[in-house]
Amino acid sequence: ILLSPADWICITFRRILRKIKERVRNLQLQEAKQHLQKQISGHQPLQHVKEGRIHQQLDHFNRQDVSTFPQRFFVNEAYWQRPDGPVFLFIGGEGPIFEFDVLAGHHVDMAEENGALLLALEHRFYGDSINPDELGYGYGYGLGLG
Repeated sequence: ILLSPADWICITFRRILRKIKERVRNLQLQEAKQHLQKQISGHQPLQHVKEGRIHQQLDHFNRQDVSTFPQRFFVNEAYWQRPDGPVFLFIGGEGPIFEFDVLAGHHVDMAEENGALLLALEHRFYGDSINPDELGYGYGYGLGLG
């Protein structure tokens, strides 16, 4: 595939921005971990964070298509009052999710106050939750539009 100079610059610029964003998020995560370890006595939330993936159906509008993609999530059980505590779901925005998303923030404070299980679900098409062909289906595939 031949790219115009403008397309090449745009693609390169996006890659650079993505790398910068990932680096900033990794630094934020490291900082949050250090801060949490200093502040928390008795509770060890980092030990309670687990990463996982569910195989999410790629096209929810076509029952004949059984293709899936791995949708990433993080769970923090540090504050959960089993078995009846509430579940707080944090849905990731336009970017990857990290452990940080279930370790710090207002929703984490509320989970501690309410004895809740924290679950962060990565938005489709971001981070590690990308189609196996890396978005090759084009706009609208899997949304009933393709």
